[in-house]
Amino acid sequence: MAVKRYGKILMIVALLPFTLGSAGEQSIRIMPLGNSITQGYQGYDSYRRGLWLRLKQSGIRVDFIGSLKKNYMGMPRHTDFDMDHEGHWGWRADQVLAKMDKWAAMNVPDIVLIHLGTNDIGGGQGIKETVDEIAKIIRIIRKHNAGVKVIVAQIIPLTNKAVNKRIRQFNKQLARLPELISTKESSVILVDHFDGFDPQKDTYDGVHPNESGIDKMTDKWYKALIDLLSEN
Repeated sequence: MAVKRYGKILMIVALLPFTLGSAGEQSIRIMPLGNSITQGYQGYDSYRRGLWLRLKQSGIRVDFIGSLKKNYMGMPRHTDFDMDHEGHWGWRADQVLAKMDKWAAMNVPDIVLIHLGTNDIGGGQGIKETVDEIAKIIRIIRKHNAGVKVIVAQIIPLTNKAVNKRIRQFNKQLARLPELISTKESSVILVDHFDGFDPQKDTYDGVHPNESGIDKMTDKWYKALIDLLSEN
């Protein structure tokens, strides 16, 4: 199995069942999966809008999928994008794990974007335990699509320095996932959302991305997706 590195992005190469820009292609089903950083609060946007618009502008047909449409407590600032998602405000990885089989059965994804661990690490849960739960989430998704491609985020930093120390340790352990659980059919890709993200400037509350933070997250998700989709 070939391994490619794109700067901070580690890719285990596997073929996709779709081709970038092919005529008459079906929409690529992408599930944004995570916690409040994925969902966003009422009146605020999240990376989901920026990413969907970037993909659309690039001529890539995507269908965001998930059981939710709204942000936490209400609608996002803008509604001019596909709002379906599986971002759950305040949730830990174990809570997502408990629901994942149901969600993946309802909406079978081609690609999953995972940004999870903030509430676990911030709440003092074990780092290895959280990484293991994310691995279990991926295995459950594969039950419904053995060829699913998964892009896992090394999560963004917070303004809390003590939590950030644990986030660095978590991200370091998370970096082993692609080589540990990728398969020939189902690659796992690591994207570093920590490096270059300044929580003092890129969040509105020390945790959740503001416009500059959203732009940074959008950029890294987009580059990872383009690399992945261009493999064919």
